[in-house]
Amino acid sequence: PPGRAAPPPLSPSQGGLAVVTGATGGIGEEVCRGLAERGFEVCCAARDRRRGEALAASIREGGGCAFYVDLDLEERRPAERLARVLRGRRVRLLVNNAGSMGGSVGATLRVNLCAPASLAVALWPRLGAEGRVVNVGSSSHLRAAGVSLSATDAAIDRGLRAYAQSKLGLMHVSLLLRAASAASGGPAVRDCHPGVVWTPMLRRQLGAPLCRLLEASGASRRLFRTPQQGAATVLWAALSDEGHGGGGGVRAWRSEYFVDCRRDDAAASPE
Repeated sequence: PPGRAAPPPLSPSQGGLAVVTGATGGIGEEVCRGLAERGFEVCCAARDRRRGEALAASIREGGGCAFYVDLDLEERRPAERLARVLRGRRVRLLVNNAGSMGGSVGATLRVNLCAPASLAVALWPRLGAEGRVVNVGSSSHLRAAGVSLSATDAAIDRGLRAYAQSKLGLMHVSLLLRAASAASGGPAVRDCHPGVVWTPMLRRQLGAPLCRLLEASGASRRLFRTPQQGAATVLWAALSDEGHGGGGGVRAWRSEYFVDCRRDDAAASPE
């Protein structure tokens, strides 16, 4: 796949508290490690306590600063729970990375759309003009014409229609947040597409027999990006000064989309 660019270079000037959801997934773990290397204190938010605590411990052992927060985005009011844990701390960066695919329609919409929106709103006052929100999307948004499904629908999302709608809806949320930020001097809000990445979530969707075939033939390496390669674009969106910054300046707030480690049009996703 194209776009196997490197993450942004290390910079001693970066830092502050970064919240990353879905921290124990393939992309999320690499994003956490990349932010820690760049001086951020990383809040590794995920629902797998064992893996989350192990990730935070590994970052600390490597000289970084990290802690784990138990956060299940399918539960009611996850934003309130996170806000209580952070106890009013200033937040420099929110990366809405957690995702759900192939489960129920309702769970997909709650995790991929409702939770990121509520987290951004809950942390908005703590982000301020110097903060940044990064919403991790997917080229699946190009398959959706709107958001019409219900977050209470228990049917299985077999055709991934809810997944596509959730990613389009998340981009709509970003548009609204950017408009609010431009009007009131709030944080920068960016969308990004990491590419089609060989993650545990994708492998669960494809199924074990097909995954074994893809790995044995080497096709998994040729067709998909590694989590580290996918995380590179997320890190660019989180850290790059390309485009417009946050906080009250004149900004083209309709376009803050990153793909292949560059700012581009939302229809430019290569997959």
